[in-house]
Amino acid sequence: MRVIVSTHDSMAPIRGGGALRTLKCAVEFRRRGHDVLIIAPTDGIGELEGIKTHWLHAPRKQRSQILSSLKFNVRLLRKFLQFAGQTDLFFVHNTIAAATLPFLRPFFPFKFVLDVTDVHAEYLAAAKCNVIERLLTPLILAAEYWIINSADHVIVVTEAMKELLIKNRVPARKISVVYDAAETDKISPEKAPGSEKAVIHLGSVDRQHGVDLFIRAMPLIAARHQDVKFMVVGGGRELPNVMALAGELGVADRCLFTDYLPCGEARGYMREAAIGVIPRLDTLPNRIVTTLKIYEYWAGGLASVSSRMDGIAEIAEDGRDILFFPSGDAKAMADAVCRLLEDEGLRRGIAAGGLETVKKHTWENTTPRIVDIAIQNGKR
Repeated sequence: MRVIVSTHDSMAPIRGGGALRTLKCAVEFRRRGHDVLIIAPTDGIGELEGIKTHWLHAPRKQRSQILSSLKFNVRLLRKFLQFAGQTDLFFVHNTIAAATLPFLRPFFPFKFVLDVTDVHAEYLAAAKCNVIERLLTPLILAAEYWIINSADHVIVVTEAMKELLIKNRVPARKISVVYDAAETDKISPEKAPGSEKAVIHLGSVDRQHGVDLFIRAMPLIAARHQDVKFMVVGGGRELPNVMALAGELGVADRCLFTDYLPCGEARGYMREAAIGVIPRLDTLPNRIVTTLKIYEYWAGGLASVSSRMDGIAEIAEDGRDILFFPSGDAKAMADAVCRLLEDEGLRRGIAAGGLETVKKHTWENTTPRIVDIAIQNGKR
C-alpha cells in the first residue's frame, strides 16, 4: 500500500508531540512493508528514518495564524497533487495539513485517516485574537469539523475529544481513541544532585499553555522555600511576556529560561528537576487533550502537578501519579508544589506512580494500535 504521511508540525527538528507521534507512525507503516512518503516540514532534510521526505516550510505562528495556514496549504496542495493518483492512504496529523484533501477526494480514489491531537480552531475561539480572527473564527470552526467529518476514520487522543467530535456531528463509529505516549527508551528517571529543589515547565510557551500562572505561583513558592529554583524550557510567542512577568514579580533571578531546543536537549533538563508542572487553563481546547509533557514527566521521574482537566484526568489519578489543583488558581498551584517540596515521601510516591502509569503509554504499545486502525480503515 502506498501511504503518504503528513503534518504541519516540524518533523526535523522535532517540535511538538504531534510531530513525534506522526514520525513514529510513518516508521511503523514502513516496518510493515508499506511504501511510505513523508510530506512535512523537515528543514530541508530529504530522508527521515530511511523514509523519503518531501519538505516544505512550516506555518509561522508569529503573525496571522490563519494567513500562514492558508499559505502552507497552497504549498502542500502542490505536493499532494504530485502523488494523489498513486496513493492508497493519506495519514495526516491534525486538520491544518488536511484542509485540501476533501477537495481532492472527488478526483482521486485514496482513503484518508486523520490523527487529531488538537482541534486548532477551538484555540482561536478561546483566545484573545485580532478582529479579523474573531470574525473568521465561526467559519474556521465549521470548516475544521467539516474536514474532520470528511475523513474515512478519525483517531483522537482522549474520550473527551471524541465526545466533542460527536457533538459536532462526527459519527461515533468513525472515531477511535488512542492516547499519546512517551519515549521511555530515551528518557531517564535518574536525577542530578540538587534536583529536589527544582521545578520545571517543559514545552512550548504559548497562550494556551498558561505559563504565566506558573510565574505568578513562583513568589508564593519562593516565600516558603528560599532555595527553590524554576526552569521554563521551551520557546514560544509568550516567552518574552513570561520573562518580563518574572522580572516584575522579583523571581527572575531564580529562573532559567530557554528558547526552542532540540528534543533530546530539552528533555535533559528533567534530570535537573524533581517536579513538573502543567498550568494550562481549563478551556475547551485544553480540556480535551492530555499534552505530551505529562507522559514525559512521568517517564522522567518527575512528580507532576497539573490543573485539573478532563483529558488528563482520564489517564491520571490524583494523589497516585499526579497532584491536581483548580484551574487558574496560582495559590493552589503553589500549595501543591510546596507539598511536594516539603514531603519527600509524597514527592517520591507521586513520581513512582507516574513511572508505573507510563508503562501503559509507551510508543512501542501505542504506535502499532494507531497504524492498525489506519490500515483497517485505509483499504480501498
